Parts: sequence; C-alpha cells; structure tokens
Amino acid sequence: MSKRKFERDPEDKIIAGVCGGLARYFGVSSRLIRFLFFISVFFSFSLTFWVYILFWLIAPMRRSIRENLSRELRKKARNLDRLINDARERANLPGLSERLLSVQELIEPMLPELESRSLNHEPELRPVHEAAFVHLPDLLENFLRLPANYAKAQPISGVKTAQDQLSDELQRLERTLSNVTKGRYGQKFAKSADALDSFSNRFEDDPTTPFRLKLESLQGRVTGRLDAEATAKIESIKNSLLAALSRLLQTVDESDPNLYNVRQIALEYLPNTVDKYLALPQGLADNEPLSQGKTAQAAFHEQLNLLDGTLTRMVNSLYQEDAQGLLINGHFLRDKFIDGQLEWMGHEKP
Repeated sequence: MSKRKFERDPEDKIIAGVCGGLARYFGVSSRLIRFLFFISVFFSFSLTFWVYILFWLIAPMRRSIRENLSRELRKKARNLDRLINDARERANLPGLSERLLSVQELIEPMLPELESRSLNHEPELRPVHEAAFVHLPDLLENFLRLPANYAKAQPISGVKTAQDQLSDELQRLERTLSNVTKGRYGQKFAKSADALDSFSNRFEDDPTTPFRLKLESLQGRVTGRLDAEATAKIESIKNSLLAALSRLLQTVDESDPNLYNVRQIALEYLPNTVDKYLALPQGLADNEPLSQGKTAQAAFHEQLNLLDGTLTRMVNSLYQEDAQGLLINGHFLRDKFIDGQLEWMGHEKP
C-alpha cells in the first residue's frame, strides 16, 4: 500500500489548497474539511488562522497533470470532479463511491491525450473523450437530479434503482477505461523497455560505448568553436582512443597501466584540455604568447598532434602485438599527458 503524502491540492482550492489537500489525504470531501474549518472559527479564530497558515507553509503544492492542459479541458475536468464528488456524497450503495473514484483515477492520467489537438492525431481516443466528458457527466447529472430517497429505493428499471443502474454503467466504463489504459500504456511501456534493452545491449556488445558517448559529447560541444585542423585532429584522436580501448579491454585485465592511461585520456585529459582552451578569450588564444613564445592556439595544436601521433603508434603496437612499442608509447602517454597535463599552457601541475 502506497504511503499517503499531505500536499496542497491545486485543483481543489479556494485560497491555497489546504482543505483540498487534507480532504485528499484523509479520503473525505473537501466540503467537510472546509465546514470544519468554518465552524472552528467561532471557537478560536486565531488558532484556526495559524493552523491554516502552518499547513500552508509546511505542505508543498501537489504537482498536477493538469498544469499544461488547455483552459477548455481543465474546465471540463473540474466539472467532472464536481459531479463525481457530489455523487460520492450521495451514494450509499456498497462499492459505488469506490467505483466513482476508480473511474476518476483512470481518466486523470489520460487527460493530456484527450486534448483536441491530440484527438486529431489519434481519432481512436474520441470515444474515450465523449465517454468522459459527455456521457458520464450526463449520467451523473441525471442521477443527481433525482430526489435522494428515490435514487436509493425506487426501482426505475425492473428491480434496479438509480444507484444500481449507475453502478452497472460505471462498472462497464471502468472496465473499458482500464482496457484502454492497459493497451495504450502497455504499448508505451513495451517500447520503452525495448529501447532500454537495445541501449543495454549496446553496452554489453561494445564495452567502448561509454567512452564513445563521452567523446561524441565533446565533439558536439566544440562544433563551430574550433578551427578545422583542431576539429579533424580530435576526430582522429577519438578513433584512435576507441581502437585502443577496444583492443585493451579484450586482451588485458583492469589493472593494466595502459588501459588506465587510455581511459584517463578519453574521460579526463582530452575533455579538460579542450575545455580549458575554449575558456580562453579568443584574442588571447590566437595572438598572446603564453609559453616559450607560443600562443595558446599553437600549443594546443601541438598537444593534439603529439597525442594523435602517440595514440596511433600505440594502436599499431597493440594490433601488431609489439610489446616494446606498447611499453614505450604507454610510458610516454602517462608522463606527457597524465602526469603533466597542464604544462602545455605554461602551468605547473599542483
């Protein structure tokens, strides 16, 4: 059983939704809660006032699915709420009040799909719209027009009273809405589940996927912000990193230093280096010497060229199973790009 939470109700409010929220929390009519507040005023206005203020302050406003609905549909939904609440107050047939509430709860999550613009794209929902906002309100209004005793005791069709007939109609509507909900949201859930399975399979089938996503995100951030030479070099570095990772993840264990170095370059060094370069003012990056008479742009290009060349040689060593070449290039990557990653901009690593 889900734990109830006290929240102010934006759909049932006169001042701040406190009474509506208390009614929803205790499962009673908001009219009853408002009546109790009204009566309490005659005993202690000050206490009632401060209790209301306290509830106002401590209770958050409930997020409503109706916030983005059109004005017309919100009006229809409020009218249906009013009719259902009135019918629940009158109902004394066992299970009728619960059935009214169940129908209301089935309609609520479908409201965004019952907008006019949605119906134009999904005409199969028109019968649901008519049932919820034409036939059901008519049924409830006719029930509420009957004298209370007549609705409860007087047979109007064979041996069935108005309450009995209302309960039967609601049962059919509840079953239909439940089937529609299961069908529509079952399909959506299945699509989402399939998408998640496909996404998971990408990770299972290709262990380089997290690194690919990180590097592709980096490429998206630099689009249009770096010169053509640097952009092409980052693409080449990305391909070399993924090739190296693919080979290393298949042939070495997690503690291998080369695997660690390549991971660090893909996840930290390359993104951090690019971000630091992009953070420099354009004029400073292009024209102002920073270290050894080089501009930041020249130093940046030099680092990219050096990294690209080293990774290319490392990939060649991996696929040619050249242990000596792999050792040399691995040490160079560690010393140059992992341990001394800020030196190219004229900074000392702390």
